[in-house]
Amino acid sequence: MKHNNVLGWMLAAGSVGLFSQWAQASSDMGSCPWSAKGCLISSPPVLDIGNDTRDNLLRLLGEKKAFPLPVLPESIDVVHSRNYYFAPHLSEWYDHMQDEAAQDASVAELPLAMQARQIGVDDALLDGFRQQNDGLEDRHVSNTLESVEQFYRALLAETSLTPEQRQSLALARLKVNGSAEAQAAIAALNYPENTVAGQFQHYLLAANQFYAGDYAAAATAFTALSAGQQPWLAETAAYMLMRTGLNRSSANASGMYGDFDVKNIDKAAATEALNQAQAYLQKWPDGLYAESARGMLRRINWYLEGWDSLAQESEQALKQAGSVESLIALIAEVDDKLLSKDLTRNEAYFLNAPEAPLLTFTQTLRLMRSTECDGKAPCVDRAYLEQIKPIFDRGQQLPLWQYLTLLLAEQKQDYATVLDAIKPVESLPEHDILAFSQQVLYGDVLMDQKNWDAARQHWLHLLTIAKDKEQQQMLQAMLAATLVNSGQTGQIFAADSPVTNLRYRSLVLKKLATPDLLRQQVKEGSSSEEKTIALHTLLVKDLIAGRYGDWLQDKALGSHITQPLVDNSFSDVDLTVFNWTGEKAEPGYRCASLEQTVSTLNARSDDPHALNCLGEFFRTTQAKVDSWPEQDGTLALGAAVGEGSGGAPNRQAYYTQVIQNPRAEPEDKSFALYRAVMCYAPSGYNDCGGQDAEPAARKAWFNRLKADYRGGPWAQRLKYYW
Repeated sequence: MKHNNVLGWMLAAGSVGLFSQWAQASSDMGSCPWSAKGCLISSPPVLDIGNDTRDNLLRLLGEKKAFPLPVLPESIDVVHSRNYYFAPHLSEWYDHMQDEAAQDASVAELPLAMQARQIGVDDALLDGFRQQNDGLEDRHVSNTLESVEQFYRALLAETSLTPEQRQSLALARLKVNGSAEAQAAIAALNYPENTVAGQFQHYLLAANQFYAGDYAAAATAFTALSAGQQPWLAETAAYMLMRTGLNRSSANASGMYGDFDVKNIDKAAATEALNQAQAYLQKWPDGLYAESARGMLRRINWYLEGWDSLAQESEQALKQAGSVESLIALIAEVDDKLLSKDLTRNEAYFLNAPEAPLLTFTQTLRLMRSTECDGKAPCVDRAYLEQIKPIFDRGQQLPLWQYLTLLLAEQKQDYATVLDAIKPVESLPEHDILAFSQQVLYGDVLMDQKNWDAARQHWLHLLTIAKDKEQQQMLQAMLAATLVNSGQTGQIFAADSPVTNLRYRSLVLKKLATPDLLRQQVKEGSSSEEKTIALHTLLVKDLIAGRYGDWLQDKALGSHITQPLVDNSFSDVDLTVFNWTGEKAEPGYRCASLEQTVSTLNARSDDPHALNCLGEFFRTTQAKVDSWPEQDGTLALGAAVGEGSGGAPNRQAYYTQVIQNPRAEPEDKSFALYRAVMCYAPSGYNDCGGQDAEPAARKAWFNRLKADYRGGPWAQRLKYYW
């Protein structure tokens, strides 16, 4: 087996699938499974209490390794796109996974295919093996083409084998599946025990016993092979002894529903596996399976509930990760087995470990989310931080501990301590997340104090010295939030504004912009996209507010948009919706176009027929100011804008106005009664907007329609009230 097949071996030892942890991790639920390829870091580029714990770890460790982290691509044009934000990017994940699946389906096992042809094994047999073993779990998960490749490589390297022996052994390897039929077929080779061919045969018999779950027989055979002279067999058998003990320890740890409970581990067998792992690493510290064996040590310590040892082994592995992919996989493992075990397995919290300052740091950030002691975990206070300080001191990570003390000071509203400890800097290193986090904390405290002018100056200064695009986009959000909070919303759209991110600007336009500001941005917006957002928002709000004359004039502002948008990602601001012709109104009720309808309302704002038709426009088009596309990932700006001014129509108000109008024609009043009741069909919930009408009011509308307009089309159509 190849030395870098760590995850396969770890999964073979028992229990939990690689991606099961994402739904319950110490984060911070997200819609993109953390650690899956294509999932981007969703947290902003700071070390923060509210971040996904795994993101904090990945940024902290990835920066030290200078790994290319899975962050939003530099190529996103923030002026024209709303896709640069700090939250899960679900659609991008789906797109990537589809591409990945297509790619995986086309990848050939070239090294193995070459080996097989050299030995004389048909490619079709390899395909059959792949199909037979695809999707298997537990101990069978390691019975892969990769392990076949390692066996074939050993056969080719062993010069004492004849071509016939090599071919027979290679074919027998494809039969290994734990079945009695496979055991009989391998035994039928009948090579003498004192030959190399016989030793390879005995290895296959032992491997089949392992997959059959006959661990006692497998252990006996592997013990004998580990003392032999054939190098690959001796090392592999020694490694398999560890795996055999590990699997034996977990044989009864899964319940009838597949739930894995570490409390049911056979601790004696796990201890035996620990001894075998240590023996293997002592003899082969750089061996074929050294990396995997170290991964097994983590699993064994998990089985033994040796949390301090698990933390130490895990932190060491994280520091030694050779690629961002392996680092991500390790963080997912550590989060599942240790950092989030209170969530994933309903076990006691992991708090800290003597030789794991980085894990202690990120876990302390997580613990600081709650300021109410619940008995399961301690509240992080100054005494607790002093208690764990030696961990950081020994690990030469005191700056991280000091940062925790400043976060705590902010929580306790001890703002003077933070402002005294952190000083604004004249330059920022390009890759120093702790330094950047400190500067952001300084600005946060200024905002906590409502010192808006100082906060604005701080964010502006950081924007001039931040070299990283992620940092710049975060700072833009903080600056925009400061301007909103200080009543300077218009400054976000000034000609020299550094807030260029369209997502942030769009959110403010939709929720806070005055009609005059919206008109300004239709004419002077930084892009066609922004002009479109501004005009759509303006036109919808004109209608909702009853500014019919303004709407007729504002609609002409579309001439300022030289490139009307057709991109589906801007379907929430589709301007063609205002070209409504009336044809899609309820069959049997004729409506003029929207423009004619609004012209009528501009002349007579209580015109019953026009009010009903305006309701039909909103009902059939679902037009509204929808901030869903900007809902997540805007950081402090989202909280600053709050609910904003209403962007949803109130059709119920139109209908009640017509119902109460003594001059309304029977056709219009009966339609209004019908539609007012239908606002609650079929769920009983109001989908027309405005304050809910009580069931008694709905019943009264229903009865009035049936009594006053008996025989009319709307009375005949309405069968119930809700």
